[in-house]
Formats: sequence, C-alpha cells, structure tokens
Amino acid sequence: MKLPILSVAGEALNFGARRMETIMRVAWLPIVLLLIVNMVKVYAFLTVIAGEVITFEQVPNFAQAEALFEFYKDQGWANNPQAMWTVTISFWVAQIILLSSFMAPLIRYSGLGERPSRGVVHLPFGVDQIRLIIAGFFSSLTTGVLAYGPLWAASKFVGQYIDEALSRTLAYFPNPDSLHQLEIVTERDALTASGDIWIFDVGIPWVATIPFAIVLWVILTMHFHPRNRLNGGPPNLLARAFGSGLAVAAMILVSFGSLKMLGEADTKLFAPAAAVLLLLSYLALRLFAYPGVAVARKSLAPGPVWRVTRGWNLLRLLAVGLIVSSLLLAAVWVVNNFVLQGVILSTILSLLQVVASSMTLISSGELPGWVLPAFILIWDGVKILINVFLMFFSYGVLA
Repeated sequence: MKLPILSVAGEALNFGARRMETIMRVAWLPIVLLLIVNMVKVYAFLTVIAGEVITFEQVPNFAQAEALFEFYKDQGWANNPQAMWTVTISFWVAQIILLSSFMAPLIRYSGLGERPSRGVVHLPFGVDQIRLIIAGFFSSLTTGVLAYGPLWAASKFVGQYIDEALSRTLAYFPNPDSLHQLEIVTERDALTASGDIWIFDVGIPWVATIPFAIVLWVILTMHFHPRNRLNGGPPNLLARAFGSGLAVAAMILVSFGSLKMLGEADTKLFAPAAAVLLLLSYLALRLFAYPGVAVARKSLAPGPVWRVTRGWNLLRLLAVGLIVSSLLLAAVWVVNNFVLQGVILSTILSLLQVVASSMTLISSGELPGWVLPAFILIWDGVKILINVFLMFFSYGVLA
C-alpha cells in the first residue's frame, strides 16, 4: 500500500474542517474539563509549595498563579518532591483519560465512518479508550524509556567520567632542563598545551557515535528491502547499504550541527546524541499510527502498524506529518497575529467607539463605567473561543 502524501494530508485537514460540528459535539466537554484540570493543577502545585491551600481567593488571577508557580517550582521540587510527583502523575492520568474519551470515537469516525452516538454530552470511557491509552503508552515507552533512557544514563556517566579525567591535577615542568620549576595544572590544560585535547573533545564522542550509527545503518538497509517496497524489484543489497550509509552520515552531521546550534552546554556528547535522536525518530515514525490502528481495528496487534510504514511509506508519513503540522502552526500564527489582532480587533474597536458615542449622548456627556470592561470581556472571550475552535480543528486533524 502506497501512502499518497497530498491525499492523506488533504483528507486529514478536510476531516478537521468538514466534521467540525461532530468534533465539537464529542469533544467540547472533555476539552472544557481539560482546561479546568490544567488550572486546578497549577493551584495544586502552589498548595504544595506554600504548605497551605491556595485558591482563587488568595490568587484570583490565573496568569499570576502560573507566574508564581514558574518562580517557585524549583523550591517545591526540592522541599517536597513526593507531593509534587503525586500532583504531576494524578493530573497526567486525568488528562490522558479525558483525551482518550473523545479521541477514540473521532478516530473510529475518521477511519471507519462510524459516527459517534447522538447527544451533546459525551464522556465515554471503555475498551476503545483503553486500547488507545495502551497503544499510546507503548509507543511512548518504546521511543522514550527503552531508547532514550539508556542513552541518557550512558551519556551522563560518559560525560562525568571524561570531565573527571580532564579535571585531575598533574605536576607540569614547563622547562625540561630544570626540575625546580613546577606548576600544578589539570589534565585538560596539559592536553590543550600538547595539542591532544581533541582526543577527548572530538575523538571519543565520535567513536561513541559509531555503534549507534551502525545500528541505524543496518535498520535502514533492512527497512528498504525490495519486499518492503511496492514494485521493489530484485534484491540490491550493495546499493541499499551504500545509500543507507550515505543517508546516515548526512543525517548525523545535520543533526549534530542542529544540536550544537541549539545547545549551550558541553558539546562532547552531541555526536552520539545526534545518532540516537535519529534512531528515536525512526521508532517514533514506525509507531506513530499505532494508537489509531489499535482503535480502528479493535486490536493491539502491531502487524498492521508495520505494514503502514513499510519501505518508502516511512518517508511519505514523515512528509505528511511535516505538511500537516506546518499548516496547523501557520494557521494558529495567522489567526492570532493577523485575524485577531487585525480584522477582529478593528471591528471590536469600531463597535466600542459607536457604543461609547451613543452612551455618551444618552448619559449627558459621561461614558458609563460598564462600557469599557464589557468590551474587554468580549475581546477576551472572542480570543478564547477562536483558539478553542482551532483546538477542535487540530484534534480532528490528528484523528
């Protein structure tokens, strides 16, 4: 099966727009509860940090509550990590349950045409939602815990050992003919002076990259076997191995450069991190459709997921994801920066001027105090409603 890139991306966007009424009908209650849960989470964290119950009475402004949490969260994790973990895990569970409650029926609707049940109050939780959670958890576990966990631990210790080795102090004799001139320097300073520091800063990290690069090279060589491609032709091991090797080398160099540009920390481990990042990306793409397939087929069997991403479909799926995510981000940016701040804001300001002029005439030259707060409330409500509408659209596209 060949994934048609533009058709898949177009159908996803079309479903999000064309089925908006059903999406809103199914998802409005869970999304409202999600927003409430996120607000309650911030106040729960503040309660843990302060050691007393914090409500809207103490901090009536939610933006202020978020700012306080950002300022004091390190203190909370240092003083009471158990309670902070309890709050974090509890609200993650609540969010996952709420998301699965409407994503499962939307996936079945988009994939099978199975319309959700009638009514405007929906908060289901059953076998479909459990399958969605298990498949999503397995996907996250595979790409996150099983792959990133060992990398993080190994990188942490490798970096620690390299730093320890380079921090050891040595006796250095700047003049070989005189043993009376003695300086105490670190191993790094000595290696820098001798020109051998590249072994630790460049050589060891790139040598550590080799095993990950080989694993990725073998995976890609096997992935693009003719049996995994439509009309793949005869076996071509040497060509596949050569092409995969060039692709791996190019991707590692590009990823290494990107990580180095984004990071400000020690760059010793950027090379192996780049290789493992590519391995994680491969696994994430292979398992991306797993939650949807599990819900649509009512089965957690992974076989159909592997078939969806066989051969060149892996890159086609990546292209679909890039197209859809780029369009969604562009839509959010345009709506918030041009539509809201331009057309809608101008319309509301014009209405404000008309209402203000009318009320000033009626009230003998004085503007009633309720006019400006009312229009500020309308403006805030419009911004919230339009962004919630974008949220509905995005969830529909994801389904």
